[in-house]
Amino acid sequence: VSRGLGDVYKRQLMQPYQMDSKMKDIELGMTKKKVISILGKDFESAGARMTSEGSIETISYKTASMTENTEGYYLLSFKDGKLVEWFKEKYPVHNHQH
Repeated sequence: VSRGLGDVYKRQLMQPYQMDSKMKDIELGMTKKKVISILGKDFESAGARMTSEGSIETISYKTASMTENTEGYYLLSFKDGKLVEWFKEKYPVHNHQH
């Protein structure tokens, strides 16, 4: 059982490094359910607002890149449950090894 838990933990640890390739499958107009089925349930609610056209909800996923040595977030916005916008925020990782 403990080995299985280790595997789950390792998968969660690696998940941000797989976001860039998973995002290639994401298209505007997809339902929130479809997006979560591709990107996984490991997201955080990043906000919601009311507009004249309806409510917009934003969720975020952590992302990281070993090649660029960056970390960040993908932010995805849904209007009426459909993906209308997404963008990536990234920043350099500061390694404290000298």
